[in-house]
Amino acid sequence: MAGLLALSLAAMPGCATQSTMNDGGTAREVVDMDDKVTERDIEVAQSLGAPEDVLASMREGEWPSTRSKRNVRYAELAEDHLSARYGETFRATEVRLSTGLMRDPHTVTCAVETGEYAGETCVASVLYTDDPRWADNYLYLRLHEEYERRLTAAARDAFGDLPEGSWVMEAEMLDKQYPNVGTDPQGVEREIPPDATLEEAGVFVSGHLWIFISPESQLSEEDFNARVVRMNDVLDALDVRVIWSADQITRPLDGAELTIEWAREALDAGGYSWSATGNLLGDG
Repeated sequence: MAGLLALSLAAMPGCATQSTMNDGGTAREVVDMDDKVTERDIEVAQSLGAPEDVLASMREGEWPSTRSKRNVRYAELAEDHLSARYGETFRATEVRLSTGLMRDPHTVTCAVETGEYAGETCVASVLYTDDPRWADNYLYLRLHEEYERRLTAAARDAFGDLPEGSWVMEAEMLDKQYPNVGTDPQGVEREIPPDATLEEAGVFVSGHLWIFISPESQLSEEDFNARVVRMNDVLDALDVRVIWSADQITRPLDGAELTIEWAREALDAGGYSWSATGNLLGDG
């Protein structure tokens, strides 16, 4: 697949990506640093917010600086990579190139221009080595609603029969850049398909589920523990990576409404009695 990706990118018109062979004989994406200024270069520079003097120089066929060229060409590299991987159009709006001795990834922020997630923001990063390592948050855009829905269902299965207002929860998938090639819990590197389902990507995503029980709840410790075990079993069966916690708050409400923010503050102050946590890796 890596070879097909690089070759398809090289064939794209006005593409800033070329293909070459790495030490293992596999085609890889290479950023094009040719000095010729193209119409696409100017369009991308405009999208990145380049000042008028930079654009004027580019219209005359001259790069005003090496930095300007690097910013534009890495933006195009990210646009091309994302388009080839997901089959949609992406427009770069910001570039942050890593400099100095630390080998940090270059990061490009793009607007999704087409498809189901048009209007959303996609952030891609690449550790540019002999074998470029890509990561992006498009997986989050595709899967976070389903991920959060399943976590919410697990919480409601365990605590949903409690009186309304006696408990609150927060279920979130982390909006982060997930690698295109991830390492599963067994330490095996696996390519994450661009159209991966939650079942396929569950061990690679991250998220949390927080449960807070009101201090006015009549829940017993035995009942609390039984519900926690039931919730953990449901979460474990989802085969997704998730950190969870459940806490019985003891700090009096004193007329306040039980909210996530209030419960966190109470928890930070030590105002709780029973607490349970779990860290599921999604490997069953």
